[in-house]
Amino acid sequence: MKKEPWDSSTEKAKTLMLDDFGAFNEVQEMANPKRTAANRQEAVIILKEIAKKGTLANKTGFKARLSGKTIGKIVSNQAINTSFNSKAHYLAAANLDYLFINAIEPWKFELNPSKNNDGLKERHYLYSPLEYKGAIMLVKITVKEYINNRLENNLYSIEVIDIRT
Repeated sequence: MKKEPWDSSTEKAKTLMLDDFGAFNEVQEMANPKRTAANRQEAVIILKEIAKKGTLANKTGFKARLSGKTIGKIVSNQAINTSFNSKAHYLAAANLDYLFINAIEPWKFELNPSKNNDGLKERHYLYSPLEYKGAIMLVKITVKEYINNRLENNLYSIEVIDIRT
């Protein structure tokens, strides 16, 4: 499979269709948030509980762990500013475990040459639907996979993408 350019992962998300995730009623159910978080503090509390449960796995068996360092990164101002809306970002963070279960990885991407890729085998970009204010958004979940296979894949970041635009 030819890898996509490293900087196209957000734009590629806008080409996904809801039926890429399953039947309409299934997608509606998987996109329905199970928890809410209105702010950074609420999101952190929930993310810490998710991290305590251990390694996350999606329906294809792809696994990643959520570390304390990543929790801080997910709720940082920089991360929130990548999402189209801070409230949607907190909602996605609060439902990260459910989003990960339903996430698909339709493309592989080249490594970004301007980032530190030391020890990195691949950056995975997974996508999952999330209902926000009556519309389905996509959440892009970035996972780092390391060359050293004794290191677990590390959930690295999330971004809520408004696919209506």
